Amino acid sequence: MLLRVTLTQTPDEAWGMIQHLPLFGRGERHKIAEAARLGIAWNFAHESAGGEPWAPLAPMTVGIRRGLGFPGEHPILQRTRQLKLSLVDETHPLNYYLEDDRAGDLTMQFGSLDDRFPLLHAGGTTEDGHPVPPRPMTVLGEVAIGRLHDTILYVIRERAKRIP
Repeated sequence: MLLRVTLTQTPDEAWGMIQHLPLFGRGERHKIAEAARLGIAWNFAHESAGGEPWAPLAPMTVGIRRGLGFPGEHPILQRTRQLKLSLVDETHPLNYYLEDDRAGDLTMQFGSLDDRFPLLHAGGTTEDGHPVPPRPMTVLGEVAIGRLHDTILYVIRERAKRIP
């Protein structure tokens, strides 16, 4: 249920620059994390993840939303925008972000501590028995992966320029 960005294999173009560098610094990690967060935000804007559209809302849900004064079918998962913000705003109190570089690889985990996140992300059944289709929020599509890749290469190139 978390997006993991693991830098274990680098493209040939970058390998020569990175093999003798220490792990990314704090500012560099922040740039990479922001690129991943932008990919998650893209998912919300396009109601899809990994190139696949999210399942439409059930008619019952559309009715409930309209009854509460929200638009019926769209945007999906953004009635108050708090779930989205908990994933893409690093200052949100329910934002989950963890870095690990103990194994010599940098792993970044993105998620949300919002109680609704597991059910809405992976799907399942509500307490009252209503099915909820999976709407994966942290699976990046090709465009977001390309931007993340470009950001990582940019960070590596900028670091390599500072090598004496």
